[in-house]
Amino acid sequence: MRKRAERLSRLEKQIEQMIEMHPHSQNILTAFKTILLERKRLIEAGNCMSVEVSQIDTVRLQGGVPVSRQTLLLHPDEPWNEIALAMIPSIASGFPTLTEELKKIEDDVRGGDVHLKDYFTPFPDLDEEMVRNWTTTLNIRSEPLHLLLMSILRPVLEMKARDVVAQLGDFSWDKGYCPICGAFPDIAVIKDKITQRWLRCPRCRHAWHFNRVLCPYCEHEGKEEGTTYFFVEGKEQETAFICERCNRYLLTLNRVSDLGDPDFDVISMGLTHIDMIMQEKGYTPVVFTEWNDFRAQQ
Repeated sequence: MRKRAERLSRLEKQIEQMIEMHPHSQNILTAFKTILLERKRLIEAGNCMSVEVSQIDTVRLQGGVPVSRQTLLLHPDEPWNEIALAMIPSIASGFPTLTEELKKIEDDVRGGDVHLKDYFTPFPDLDEEMVRNWTTTLNIRSEPLHLLLMSILRPVLEMKARDVVAQLGDFSWDKGYCPICGAFPDIAVIKDKITQRWLRCPRCRHAWHFNRVLCPYCEHEGKEEGTTYFFVEGKEQETAFICERCNRYLLTLNRVSDLGDPDFDVISMGLTHIDMIMQEKGYTPVVFTEWNDFRAQQ
């Protein structure tokens, strides 16, 4: 119990430190703070079902077929309602303007009119038509519902990823998308004195090694000395890898050995100024997240 409390306290401190380092990120980090803390608490509780890894073919895995396409990652009997009811207050705390719509969702979850398992169980093929039906039935916008669904999905997938890795151990993977859930990365990490690039999944938070000069999205290969990186002057540690072929960019953090064990969602949120600059320049992120989508502002 004490260790859990310490980890939650450490996450809260990381959020505060990121706000101090990047004051422009205060609004985003403040809004998502309670969501991040509740997600951490749910992960620490670890109440999700184990993954049946016996169905995973390592040959297919090495060939680029992620775990989510080989075995059932999300089971109908996961505690979907419990997680939703835990996340709704944390979202309302950070986004008070969504409170009324979130209350409608909460009432229908409690009343059994919204069956969350029907949306999540076909993962990774999530049913967006179901989302549209729910928004019509509940007379709400899609934004609060999507935010809730992703806030439910992330802690569950993170628990699943940890379970898969614990059972499978090390395995070979050389694709730009996540070997566990199949999502593209939202941030890359290059450690001191080690020229390897590690990609981080925005959904399940799994990390994997990837070729430093390949674009994770289109796998275009460029010469390392000619690879394009954008950075704000004086902030060379915080960059964006740019692929001129597919016009995508990927946030990239260099020399991170002094960061300890950071939460990379916190870091991604702290670097949204780079997201804004890159999108103003006409580039698209390798993957859109709840906090890096500025299309409506352009």
